[in-house]
Amino acid sequence: MSESSSKSSRSMWFAKESLVDILVSAAWSFGLATALTWPALIRPSEAALGHVRADGMKHLWTLWWMQASVWQEGEFPFATHLINYPIGMDLYPIEPLNGIVAILLPFLSVVSLSNVLVFINMTLTGMAGMWFGRELSGSRFGGFVAGTLLEGSSVMAFFVHVGVGELNHLWWLPLGLGFLLRARRTGHWPWFLALSATLVGAMLSCFYLGFFLAMSVAIYALSTLYDGRRTPKLLLLYALAAGLAIGTVYPVTQWFASSYKSGSIPDVGLKSYVLQEHGQPITDPPSARLEPPQLLTPFRVAQSTEQAAYGGGRYLGFLTVLLALGGLVRNPRKAWPFVGVALFGVVFAFGSYLTVDGLPVTSSGARLRMPLVWLNRLLGYIAEPLNFPVRFLAMTTVACSGMAALAIRQDRFTVKQLIVVPLSILAVVEVSNGQMLDWPWARFSPRTSSELQALRDMGDGAVIDLALVVRADHENRWNGLSTQLAHGKRTQAVPIERIEYFARDGYWYVRSLPLFRDLQPLYENKAGKLDGDYRRDLAIVHDAGFRWVVVAYRSGAEFLPKYLVEEMNRVFGQPVARGRGLAAWPIPEVDVDDEELDAWRVEHLKRVKELTITNGAAPNTGPQIR
Repeated sequence: MSESSSKSSRSMWFAKESLVDILVSAAWSFGLATALTWPALIRPSEAALGHVRADGMKHLWTLWWMQASVWQEGEFPFATHLINYPIGMDLYPIEPLNGIVAILLPFLSVVSLSNVLVFINMTLTGMAGMWFGRELSGSRFGGFVAGTLLEGSSVMAFFVHVGVGELNHLWWLPLGLGFLLRARRTGHWPWFLALSATLVGAMLSCFYLGFFLAMSVAIYALSTLYDGRRTPKLLLLYALAAGLAIGTVYPVTQWFASSYKSGSIPDVGLKSYVLQEHGQPITDPPSARLEPPQLLTPFRVAQSTEQAAYGGGRYLGFLTVLLALGGLVRNPRKAWPFVGVALFGVVFAFGSYLTVDGLPVTSSGARLRMPLVWLNRLLGYIAEPLNFPVRFLAMTTVACSGMAALAIRQDRFTVKQLIVVPLSILAVVEVSNGQMLDWPWARFSPRTSSELQALRDMGDGAVIDLALVVRADHENRWNGLSTQLAHGKRTQAVPIERIEYFARDGYWYVRSLPLFRDLQPLYENKAGKLDGDYRRDLAIVHDAGFRWVVVAYRSGAEFLPKYLVEEMNRVFGQPVARGRGLAAWPIPEVDVDDEELDAWRVEHLKRVKELTITNGAAPNTGPQIR
């Protein structure tokens, strides 16, 4: 056989081998996702994976909003009138990758779509983990160990449980680190460009994961920078990758901050803002911080609803840590950089103050500050601080999975080598049983409000959500999100925590009108009457495009209050849709001449502007972030 034909056959064999590796890793990762999320695969439309009191409802709404922006409004999902109507607002598409899938699958319900996205992202996490483990260890079995541990980690389970869709893209971290290892090993510039593209993609699709990847890359690159004569070339290529990533991402972070800002920055320099006291906010609550014992404390039990929703993702697992230590012993040179990544994740997961049993640790009477205080000042100055530090454990988990892969040095079919493979599967079982989250994983469904779907066939027009005019609390926001999924109409409300704090125009547009203030006691099941002259109010909202008033109560188990129904029927007419604890009334058109209407409109808009400036956000809202 000639040398050329020999090379050709070898290249074909490698191509086939690579395809087999991909198919095997995809099959295993999908199977593991199926087992962990069971029975979601066989009942995808029944309920969405996630905790009912976490952020899953916002995730479902975001998927719907991106679909509706394109297919219903014919607009790019950014500038929108679907909320804060009639003024509208700019809303950053917080999970763009999931949104793209949602736009491509408009025939799926948001519940089914959410579950499909969980399967996609978990499978990709397992596959990317295998790629990373194989690049690090040089072994397919090492790759299997890394991918299995990462996909089966408490962090992956927590990211699904908490319902923040963009966090499910955990695969960005092992993918980027795999490119980093390949780039460092070969020194070829295309791999550095791939690394840069991964940094950009991760940052744009999830700010947290992009930042975690950037920190992991920086720690590894700095700890392995010296490479003899190749060092200057490595420096140049690292600088190229970093420059391209920063140059692309920084303008977008400013766009992002316009929707998710956390307050104004005083007129001081960066150094002063980071190192000195200027009243900087502490944005991470104690419940979002890691407490040291939680890393290796199995079978923790949630002590509150909030802890049940947000208290997971802390448990590393004894077997996982032992496998990682085994990798450190067997290959310390490759493992030490990832020890740094793991420790960085733990230290910053502690949050702004070291906390134990929910209380800050003090030293000389002062709370013990952690490095996140200064990091968040830096990030707050240039973009947006990190509010949920426990998510830093994503770095620790990826690093531990990579170190565990190093427990296998090469592809040898020996008991000593391959005992690590079944141990990695056993480690997933141990984490699944030892973490605070239950199995089967929690699932939830939007509030039943299918009766409001009738509004979709009643022409164009916007909805006034009375519950969010009266009280913008958690339950009413949940209802507002659920009912908008059903009726699909624009609404004055911004039923999203944190965002509503900065988008107030629609709320005051409706709340400032006497009719809707007079409806509050009736909504609260108190006796009363709508005995004012509401011609002006009805004319203003009808002119703005509002066509219905929707009343929805919290759980859907309540009956509509008698006084409310009687007065609504008298002023608005009979409801066009009605169900358990909800109804929709049409807004009647008022006979008024154009000149009078113009005067009312101008006066009203002036009043809305004044209220927005002087009173700020709707009551019971505050600057909370996902």
